[in-house]
Amino acid sequence: MKFEVIDKTTGQFADIEQIALTEAWADKLIYCDMEGFALEQDGTLLLLDECGNFAYCPEDRFELRMLEP
Repeated sequence: MKFEVIDKTTGQFADIEQIALTEAWADKLIYCDMEGFALEQDGTLLLLDECGNFAYCPEDRFELRMLEP
């Protein structure tokens, strides 16, 4: 399943490096080594880095847009 993540605060595609640098909920992520977003089976959105760290995204912060297969 492919999807895009839109940042509701900017209306643009989510800038994951900037989020990791500036937002408290993502402060354990390595900003220069970001992987992307992932979805759990229940629809929970996570932000991941390439070191195996992850952060749960605030529930109303992002908009998901599902893409055609």
